[in-house]
Amino acid sequence: MKKSILPRIGGIAAAIALTASMAACAGGQSVADACKIANDEMTKATSSINSDVSAAMQKATQGEKVDFAEIFKPVTEGLDKATSKVTNEKVKKPLDAFATEYKNFTKSFDGFEMPDMKNIDASDPAAMEKLQQASEKAQEISKNAQAASTKLVDQGKKIQEVCNAG
Repeated sequence: MKKSILPRIGGIAAAIALTASMAACAGGQSVADACKIANDEMTKATSSINSDVSAAMQKATQGEKVDFAEIFKPVTEGLDKATSKVTNEKVKKPLDAFATEYKNFTKSFDGFEMPDMKNIDASDPAAMEKLQQASEKAQEISKNAQAASTKLVDQGKKIQEVCNAG
């Protein structure tokens, strides 16, 4: 019996907190509305990222040129849409920080070209040098991605905290 009461009290408290936060934003965008906008825009923007990355890697290993920075453009555009639509400052501040970190992450891919692995001649010193340079750039990207991932997770948690608090 006591266990069933706690969730109800928690639900009521959450509803009160949500109402209070929405009342505080009267005339402006509520936290809940801002969070919904951000979530909707990002869901649309990231819907194809996994398949886009897979397709790009397949193309690259088949010798086709791939603009790796371009793969992340839909997410960047989604973040831009979200940040332009979100006006609630409690949500906008961490969302802007997340967008900035994401854009910094995508800059790591600028100018990265994967060598034509399909037709590489291991006896050609120039080809091997190009492969070495690509490997070094890939390591740099990996290092930057790891650092960016930590920052993105931190910013994502801040957005989540604001949205969960209502």
